Amino acid sequence: DLSPEENEIAVVIRGDVYVTSIDYATTKRITNTPEQERDVAFAPDGRTLYYSAERNGHWGIYKAELTEKRDKGFTYALKWKEELVTEPGQTCFQPAVSPDGKWLAFLKDRTEIVIKNTKNGKEKNLLSNVNISYSDGDQAFRWSPDSHHILCNFQGGGGWNHEDVALIDIETGEITNITESGYSDGSFKWALGGK
Repeated sequence: DLSPEENEIAVVIRGDVYVTSIDYATTKRITNTPEQERDVAFAPDGRTLYYSAERNGHWGIYKAELTEKRDKGFTYALKWKEELVTEPGQTCFQPAVSPDGKWLAFLKDRTEIVIKNTKNGKEKNLLSNVNISYSDGDQAFRWSPDSHHILCNFQGGGGWNHEDVALIDIETGEITNITESGYSDGSFKWALGGK
């Protein structure tokens, strides 16, 4: 993932998280665990990095956060703290921070789309008992540029034989199937500033 300042890139190499500078030949190792990490995502402040990590037999969402105010990024930082963001024992993947930084979206139990307030930690389930996951990474979702909606794949119109694309209003929870094509639709993205 590219940092908001576009001067660092977070990557996963051999199951650990690294942040590398774009301008210099400097790379910092963020995790050093026997378990694997994946799905890196910078927060809009550039000082917080979210990732999925397997710890104690469960996948959860963790964050690494810079602790020194003088540090502008991870590449040259000496200290940061790691913290579990999701509940212990839950299976959670694919963290995605809203553009305004107020929400963290992720997949829970491989099929549910959940958002969590980054300040008070309150969770809101946006989609459950609809999508079925067959393999890692097959459930996709994207934040709108204004942080008010999420686009996602949606099996509510036909189950396993095809997927539509749905729009979820994060305030009301209203789900709108926007393709309803009868065929499988995917590879969606926001364009023209979310219009």
